[in-house]
Amino acid sequence: MAPKHELDTALGEALPSAPSPEAGVAAPTVKSAFRVLKLFEYFLEIRRPAKAREIAAAIEMPQSSTSVLLRALRDSGYLEQDPDDKTYMPTPRVTFLGAWLDSGPIRDGRLMNALEWLAEETAFATFVATRVGIFSHYIYVIPGRTAMRFHIPVGSRRLLARSATGFALLMSCPDDEIAAIVRRTNAEIPDARLDCAETLDQVAMAREQGYAFSRGLVTRGAGAIAMPLPSGIDRGDRPLVVTQSGMLDEFERSEDRIVAAMREAVARVSRS
Repeated sequence: MAPKHELDTALGEALPSAPSPEAGVAAPTVKSAFRVLKLFEYFLEIRRPAKAREIAAAIEMPQSSTSVLLRALRDSGYLEQDPDDKTYMPTPRVTFLGAWLDSGPIRDGRLMNALEWLAEETAFATFVATRVGIFSHYIYVIPGRTAMRFHIPVGSRRLLARSATGFALLMSCPDDEIAAIVRRTNAEIPDARLDCAETLDQVAMAREQGYAFSRGLVTRGAGAIAMPLPSGIDRGDRPLVVTQSGMLDEFERSEDRIVAAMREAVARVSRS
């Protein structure tokens, strides 16, 4: 068997997919804004205090510049710094930024509890994704606990017309809208080379099964299963899907078990 680092490299080789949200962003001010958001998304991912060096590596910024940014956010009340170990943590001010968008399942904890139960039940990486333009965006991530796993940070995005999250998000869309998304994707991302009939077939299968299963569409050797969450979770009534991902061969062996656990998680969100 190949050494683990070689295996990780091979498995991590991406197929034509979505460019980074920061691709083509040149203005330093805009890049700094992205890094502030990535900083808070990093805390969402790790859920613990972190030191400046660790944060600098996570947001891909020189440590000296990161320290300046952290001090500015601390002085503005968005971060607090432990005087003993010099770690940083977001303050309640950050919590309230999006609180007005929350509705029942988010505010009362049902969504988070269901996601944490699902991640514990299967040990696979668990995500929530929403639709933004021609992409699905990962807005919440619980890392997997299996021996072989993929690191997918909050903020990652996938093509709607070429991913499990995308197919699940498109389940409620009419076929003519899906065809328009495929045409737009091919126009904006020529390397995608999407086939409209294939995308429509994938969405039709997802509608029939109640979930989407992608096999190596985004990353070689990876599988992902996605299904819609109940409507009305956030104030804007945006569609959301829950997704689990892991090694493709393991997903194919465990499809029924994973789907059953995901359906139970969705049911837990629906219960009042």
